[in-house]
This record gives sequence, structure tokens and C-alpha cells, in this order.
Amino acid sequence: MTQDQDIYIYPQEYEQASNSYLMSVVSVMAGTFLPIVNFIAAVIFYLGSRKGSYFVRWHAIQSALGQTVLIPFNSFAFAWTIRVLFNGFPFEEMEHQESFFMDNILDASSAYWGFIAFVLLLNVIEFFVTMYAAINVRKGKNVRWFILANITDSICSKENRDPYRT
Repeated sequence: MTQDQDIYIYPQEYEQASNSYLMSVVSVMAGTFLPIVNFIAAVIFYLGSRKGSYFVRWHAIQSALGQTVLIPFNSFAFAWTIRVLFNGFPFEEMEHQESFFMDNILDASSAYWGFIAFVLLLNVIEFFVTMYAAINVRKGKNVRWFILANITDSICSKENRDPYRT
């Protein structure tokens, strides 16, 4: 990863590593309300690049770990939202559903709205950090996220698994 490790990185590997971050951005658009979707997409990308170079695997793992950080926050926000929406839901009387959900969401506590705002801010920050990483990795720069890079270093094997690299 660094200059002192004496690893040559082919230009196409920059694009492959950058795609791990772009994949997580695309999955954020689809999975914002289903928190586990982002993580599953990141893990599938990593599994697809297991035989890739160290550079590609390292960035796929860092991208997956980035999604892992968001899972507890997004899951709790999702569960709380479901609870707020269906609190006291009259399953027997289905004719007043539209106003029931709107009344429940408008009557939610300020703690709920504070937490939802925090989670949205966290997701927006993760979105921009991921875009920054994708752009810079594609340019050939190594992007190391605080704390997650050290965890990635300990998880990612430096073994050469690329069958086309000698």
C-alpha cells in the first residue's frame, strides 16, 4: 500500500479499488431505509475481489468496514421509525390508515427527530467521505480512513492471490 512496501499497482487496479467505494455509494441510494443492504453489497463486492490484488482487496475491506460502522445507527433508526409509525395502529379498523401514519410521525418525540437528524448527517458524511475515497483511489492515491485503515491492515492478508500476477 505504501511506497516502502515495494508493490507495483497496475492502473486497472485503481479503478477496481475505486469501484468498491462507488458500489457502496450506489447501494446507499437503494438501501438507506434497509440498513443491511449496504453491508451485504459491500461484502459481495469483497467476495468478488478476493482473488484480486492486495490493493483491491484492501480497499474492498475498508469500504465494507465503513458500511459496518453505519449498520447499528441505521438499524436503530429504522426500527424506531417503524415503532413510531405503527404505535397504536388500529389493525381492526383499516379505513383511517393515511391520517394515522401522518399523525404518528408528526407526534414523534424530539428525541426521535434528533436521532433521525443525527443518522441522516452521519449518512451524508459517509457519502461524501466515500466519494472522496473513490475519486482519490482512482487517481492512484491511497486513502486511509481513521481507525478503519488500521483494522483493515490487520484483516487483509498481503498474500498474492491474483493468478495473473507473478
